[in-house]
Formats: sequence, C-alpha cells, structure tokens
Amino acid sequence: MLIHLFTISIFATPSVFADCPSEVSPTAGQKIILTGKVMDTDGNWLNDVNVSMRPIDVQTSTDPNGDYAIEFLWDEQLKPNKRGIIAALKFEKEGHLDKTIRVRSMEFFSSAKPLLVKLEPKPIEKNIAGFTTPMNTFNAVGKKSSGDAEFHVYIPASVDKVRAAFYLSRHGIGNITHPILQKFAQEEKVALVSMYGDPVQRGLKDVSLTDTHLKKLAKLSGHPELVDAPILTFGHSNGTGFAACWPAQRPEQSIGWISFHPGFTAYLQLPNTEKVPSMVMLGTVDKYFLNGRQDETVKEMRQLRNAAMSTMMEAGVGHGPVDADIVWELVVEFCKAAMRVRLGNDGELKPIKIEEGWLGATYNIETGGRQHLEIAPYAEFKGDRSTANWLMDEEFAKVWQAYARTDHLQKR
Repeated sequence: MLIHLFTISIFATPSVFADCPSEVSPTAGQKIILTGKVMDTDGNWLNDVNVSMRPIDVQTSTDPNGDYAIEFLWDEQLKPNKRGIIAALKFEKEGHLDKTIRVRSMEFFSSAKPLLVKLEPKPIEKNIAGFTTPMNTFNAVGKKSSGDAEFHVYIPASVDKVRAAFYLSRHGIGNITHPILQKFAQEEKVALVSMYGDPVQRGLKDVSLTDTHLKKLAKLSGHPELVDAPILTFGHSNGTGFAACWPAQRPEQSIGWISFHPGFTAYLQLPNTEKVPSMVMLGTVDKYFLNGRQDETVKEMRQLRNAAMSTMMEAGVGHGPVDADIVWELVVEFCKAAMRVRLGNDGELKPIKIEEGWLGATYNIETGGRQHLEIAPYAEFKGDRSTANWLMDEEFAKVWQAYARTDHLQKR
C-alpha cells in the first residue's frame, strides 16, 4: 500500500530556525500549516477524523482519503507550560481510541520529518463472548500469515435459536457492537461473529481452519447450532478477501456477502462467488477505486459468469464511510433481502435464479454525483441485462435505488 505520511510546511524564510536554540519563538503572526494522513492500525485511511490543536483553538477533519491540513498563525500562547509542553495535537474518531501528540520542542514545527498517525480501534465490549488464539494460515490469495487471531460472538438474549450467522472482519469498519447490527441480530435471530488479526481478517485460503474456533464460540454462547448455521459475510478494504472466501469455498452455506470499498480487485473474482448474492460498495474518490475500477470487474462478473452481483457507487466518498449508521442500514437491508430470497423455513438455502430477480442501471462515472438509477424486474429491464446490477427482489431494489440518489454528505 502506498502511504502518504504526515508532513509539516512552514511559510517563512529557510533560516528562521536554522541555528536557533529551541527556546527561541518564531515570529509572531507567522503562518504555519500542518498537513498529514491518519490511518488505522491495519493501514486503512480514516476519513472524518477530528484533528485539533491546543492551546490555539484550531481544528479540521480528514478528507475521504485520510488527508488533512490544519492552518494557524504562530501565537504567544505557544510557549512551554510547567511540564515543558508547547502544544498538543489531538486525533479523534468514533470507534477508535483518541490519540494525542504532545509537542515539547519548537523544532517540531520546523522539521520536515514525516510523522505517520495511526489510531487503534476501541477494544471489544466485555459482555461479548470471545477468545484469542495463535494461528498459522494462508490468506485468500495464498500469502502466509501467523500470529494471534481474535474470535467473538454476539447473540441477543432473546434469541432461542440462531437462524443465520453474520461473519464480519474487524479489518476497517467491521464490528459486532454497532446498535444497528445488534438490532438486526435480535429481529432476525442472527449471530454476529467477528474475526480479527492477521491470520484471519483478510480472508483464508482454507476456511476450515476456523471450524474449531467457531465450535468454541458455539459452546461459549450456548448455541450449538451456530456451527452449521448459514452465513452472511462482510469485509472492508482487503477484508473483501474475508467476505469472499466463504462464498468461494462454501457457497452451499453462504446466503450473501458484502464488500465495502475493496482494496484488492482479485477477491471479487474468486471461483463460486458468482453463485452467492453480493453487493460491492465503492467510493468514487477512493484511491483504490480510481486505481482498480472495481465497478468494471463487477460488470465482467455479471457478463461472463451471470453473477448475482451489484455495485453501490457512493459519490464523493473515499475509503472510509461518510456515516457508519448509513452504511450499516444499507448492509442490513441487503442481509434481510438475502435471507428473504434464499433462506427457507427449514434453514436450507434456495438456489439463486437470476431471471427472477430485479436489475438496476449502472452508474455513469463521467456524469458523477448522486444518480437516479432505473430499476425493473429482470424481464422488463430496458438496458443491457448482462451487465446491469442484479438485485434480489423489489423491496431491496427500491432501497438500493433510494440510497444511490441520496446525497448523504449533505445530511451530516
């Protein structure tokens, strides 16, 4: 992954700090701009991170690709306090631990040395059953990985028997603690299962390596049916490998899968994934999308494999979500539709019949922005059926269409 590091620019003559001792202040009113990038500990760019500096009251937020610029004039307030701290930069993002960088030398403001800022995810809630175990695996594309892997499960107390399990990689935004997901789990009797750590979070070449750990989760939760429950999967960025590896290896157990802003296009083309309904969400200003054009990959999958796939283009959105609530609401609607269409009363999965679904028009990249994309039953669709977005039923097609034309950036 190409990483743009945190850099500092100061608008002054080159000699301002050259030979000055650290206790000498810059000229009052001097313009200073700090620019940089914020990421999570897995290397995903974080948008909408609040960046602020004290004692001068200045703040900004990161853009869709994690970049930001904070500008201020040098002020007499910027002098060491009793603890020798001149200023403090604070980085805040929902779902992550705050990070503060304390500036103790004015050389910090004159240095061109790049500084990478990474935010750690908040730890899993204590009331969720789980454990950590060492693993040696190969990821979905065959790269060896080893280390600790975390497995957690959330099943609402009101659920007597699990109908399905929703596997989420905690790579990026994936989690099982969000209220929208937990409400979905309660209403649809779904177990939320998260996996985290290098051996699992980007996918596995052999998903059977998790079987023992899922049996342990089943025992910890008191739900033995969890082991054989049909599954939905979700992955963000390279977590797409996680979302795709179960449909690829166990299509007979997979209800549907979601790729959120994929970082590696090949995951979308794994064998058998075309047999399982999927939604690929893409941000139009995400650098991974601009480099990989995964929308074209989905079109190819539709045309060459008659894949049960759709894209959701998010105009003006980068690698992270504009609003996690909005994303999870759409993801839940996709999951409900997949369960409606595929999950029988006996727990058996029904095969996909492409001609019985709905189709949605493809997004026009050149036009850009939010678009009203036409939807229709398969037989009534007027466009190219071979490349159109495949949608499971009328109810989800209308949700998909509404999401596509709504400018969520304006609702924040």
